Amino acid sequence: MKKFVSLLISLGVFLVLPAQQTRLDSVWADAEIEKRIADGIEKNRKGEIGFSIPAYKGSSEIIVRQISHEFQFGANAFMVKGMESEARNKQYEDSFARIFNLAAVPFYWQTLEPTRGVLRYTANSEKVYRRPPPDVVLEFCRKYNITPKGHTLVWNNPTHSVPTWMPKDTMEIQQLITNRIRDIGEKYGKEIATWDVVNEALHYFPNVAMPTDFVYKSFQDAMKFFPASTKLMINEVTSVWQNNQQEYSPYYMLIENLLLRKCKIDAIGMQFHFFSEQLHQNVTAGTAMTPGQLFAALDLYARFNKPLHISEITIPTLPFNPQGQLIQAKLTRNFYRLWFSHPSVEAIIWWNLVDGTAVKGEDKWNGGLLNNNFSVKPSYNELTRLINEEWKTNISTTVSGKDKFSFRGFFGNYEVTIKQGKKVTKMNLRLSGDVSKSGLIQKS
Repeated sequence: MKKFVSLLISLGVFLVLPAQQTRLDSVWADAEIEKRIADGIEKNRKGEIGFSIPAYKGSSEIIVRQISHEFQFGANAFMVKGMESEARNKQYEDSFARIFNLAAVPFYWQTLEPTRGVLRYTANSEKVYRRPPPDVVLEFCRKYNITPKGHTLVWNNPTHSVPTWMPKDTMEIQQLITNRIRDIGEKYGKEIATWDVVNEALHYFPNVAMPTDFVYKSFQDAMKFFPASTKLMINEVTSVWQNNQQEYSPYYMLIENLLLRKCKIDAIGMQFHFFSEQLHQNVTAGTAMTPGQLFAALDLYARFNKPLHISEITIPTLPFNPQGQLIQAKLTRNFYRLWFSHPSVEAIIWWNLVDGTAVKGEDKWNGGLLNNNFSVKPSYNELTRLINEEWKTNISTTVSGKDKFSFRGFFGNYEVTIKQGKKVTKMNLRLSGDVSKSGLIQKS
């Protein structure tokens, strides 16, 4: 049986799992939930557009092919040029670019400036695991037409972010934070349009000296030193989905406080890491992270009228066997469909693409979409189907006696080919959720 399941996995076949999944399946199969998801995708992710057909007496063959998404599907790009061989580096890049159009670029202070005053911006910088220099990741983004997102300007975590050389005097620290935001804004503000300004502000570290009101001050600095068009974000841990006390939720009150004090928060990040066997067990039993709970959290933060990013996703492979891989794939499909359906969500960002490439202590969850040997997991196949098949619009048809053709499709860029005898007309269209951005891009 195990060999049979493994064969099905290699072929990308999705199986329905036995007993322990019954409750999970019933929760997600609820008619009202499915209707909200299906209707939300149709209403919030699609639109209509038309184009003129050149005059022709015969039949015109029309081929419409969607070539990119407006919606942002991403992952962290922390392993760009960081695999053990060039062949593996190429596999990583190809696997990433096949389904993602957004990349989180690492700007963790501790590894970007390991020695005070020595910045690891350029390709010839000292190598650090999971921390490629920003210039390296930006080159990757340009090569594959991927949108970069800066992560993160300020984070008070002593293990992952605060430099070991950081002084203890909070006034000096505040000046260093301001200088860092200014320098990064000047160097990368024009190329990277979206930034996590402050990460996980609700987590207090008693042994880390941080300036008073550092979250507010960080946003004020970012507003000052980055272009006005920059999307400035706040980002918080997975508890934002579970600790839903409506407007008295800690994250909600923090955002409200900052907005009332005129901070420019342009988007809200909500992490989604399952770093607990009990949480994973409850989710697969259909008692935690249910569709109703997820919609409630999204609806709560949507009150701010800001775009929401599902900013970091780890769905473990538990147990670490073929059955666990199928569970991961099922959860991935369910969650992505729900998030994609919500009108306020504009980005969904998986965290680690490949098993064995997580930060120390997190590899045990095997939360990648690919195995460590780069063989695909069912979850990667599920995302490929969703992003590149189910959520893309492709049309091939023949029309006669018409001077215009209209269609309804997913938001993104399209390549249109019109064949009329020996004459071929090509054009590129943009179909956007922002009607003012829709229309003809190029015609030949």
